[in-house]
Amino acid sequence: MAPRRPRFPVEFWISALSLVALACGLAGCDNDHHHRPPEPDPPPYFDLWEREPNDAACCPDDLGVMFVGDELVIGGDIRDDGFDPYDGFGIESGEPFDVEFYLEPVDSYADLDLGVWDPVRGEFVLLWDSPDAVESGRFTVPGTFDQFQLVVMSFDGDAEYRLYVWIEPATFFTPLAAAAAPSKAARPVPLELYHPEDMRPPVD
Repeated sequence: MAPRRPRFPVEFWISALSLVALACGLAGCDNDHHHRPPEPDPPPYFDLWEREPNDAACCPDDLGVMFVGDELVIGGDIRDDGFDPYDGFGIESGEPFDVEFYLEPVDSYADLDLGVWDPVRGEFVLLWDSPDAVESGRFTVPGTFDQFQLVVMSFDGDAEYRLYVWIEPATFFTPLAAAAAPSKAARPVPLELYHPEDMRPPVD
């Protein structure tokens, strides 16, 4: 005859289950933690988001007066068609300085470019338009109370972007030039469409 298993009173099982529950509570047990999706990464940081309309020389987002030591991260969206072809940001120099910038798309391989618009000359005076997704550069603003505009544009692809701007001591290494000539072939949206309306070419 097989030996009989010892029987435990109900109070024993209640106490044992209570101890297991307490241990799980202290250890942070979670029955379904393996099935939860990971938290998504936060989007890249920005100090300010672009405000539309800012797609023409008449009405850039006004960033105010800047000085050596200032820095800024701008977020925005840009397209490669006529619906949102440019994002302009107006700056006034509080002293001579260099502008260093870094422009990149967010989760995209869009070919972004950056131009510097001189409102006095009424033209783009500098243009970074490599075939790469990212553009970076540095230029000198030689005077005080000089106004200029940083203009984000896309040669190919719609994208969210971040434009990083640092104001550094002036080196006069790359002063504002007389005019900028695109290095790429015909752009999907001509640069002239950023001009004031009375300076734009006629549309066929």
